Amino acid sequence: MNMAADANPRLEGFRIEDAEDVRKHDELIDNTLKYFEAKTQACRMASRSDLNPMDFKDILPEIGLFEPVFNSDGRMVDAEIILLGSRLDEFYGARTGTRVNSFPHAQVAVRILQACRQVVELRRPLVVKAEALSDTKNFLKITVLYIPMSSDGETVDRIFLHNQIKSKFPPP
Repeated sequence: MNMAADANPRLEGFRIEDAEDVRKHDELIDNTLKYFEAKTQACRMASRSDLNPMDFKDILPEIGLFEPVFNSDGRMVDAEIILLGSRLDEFYGARTGTRVNSFPHAQVAVRILQACRQVVELRRPLVVKAEALSDTKNFLKITVLYIPMSSDGETVDRIFLHNQIKSKFPPP
């Protein structure tokens, strides 16, 4: 897959993959992509009005909605956290209404912003996989589906995401 110019896959255990490649092996990602495709007839980016939170009851605590923040040159420099599901708020702390750059864990912020930049530039769903959440939370692995959204059909002005945070260790 072609990555945007500023992609940094050198972050340890961090990779960005095309969602089309991942959906074949992940039923939850496939079902989420099918939902968006049904809402848009697979011919445009979804808008906020396409989404019904009740359609996501099972995963609502694990979803988020970000708004890209651009500088005067049109480069995405941050993202406003518009919505963070209750499970993610419990895990990361209350982050709704803040910006990604203010995240207390710099490694996590860098990964989120890199993924968001990729989604904005490539205008298609991507999946981020990280083998450790951070240096201190290396017992967790994360898979995040990022889906671009647009109010005008052209500019990515929202990013839907679904986080799957799992332990690396099987339950006893």
